Amino acid sequence: MQVITSKDNEIIKNIRKLKEKKHRDISNEYIVEGIKLIEEAIEENINIKKIIVCEECLKDNCIDSKLLYKIAKYDCVYVSAKVFGVLTDVVNPQGMLAVIEKESSEDKIDYTEDMIVVLDGIQDPGNLGTILRTVDSVRTKTNSIIKDKRRRIQPKGCTFNNGSNI
Repeated sequence: MQVITSKDNEIIKNIRKLKEKKHRDISNEYIVEGIKLIEEAIEENINIKKIIVCEECLKDNCIDSKLLYKIAKYDCVYVSAKVFGVLTDVVNPQGMLAVIEKESSEDKIDYTEDMIVVLDGIQDPGNLGTILRTVDSVRTKTNSIIKDKRRRIQPKGCTFNNGSNI
């Protein structure tokens, strides 16, 4: 495993450029940071160009071994904490970021057609039901994306949804 320790490395320079919109548009890439976002990108088969891992996080066992196995299939670059600090804008980084290819413009959502509601991590089925009833009341073509599908069919969830899930 080779570790990049210089912020003047060409790979590091190119990743730093992605902080600016014009470079993201030119290269058709962007940066995501954090373990959860990278795991989700892997699960969704997003085109990951590079994964950058902070060497100190490997030593401290901050990153789960299962995730390390998953990212081994990608182009991984290991960097020192000093270099990782140059790449990140986060105060307390998790030690991992990825360079991801932007999706093609053909896959863009037409925001003029309908309203889109995305829900993530709803804890209370009552809140979920309220949101779904509100969306249903304005007659939108609703696509609910719920990671924990069990919540939707729990008795309390069905009661609060009041027909929006039919």
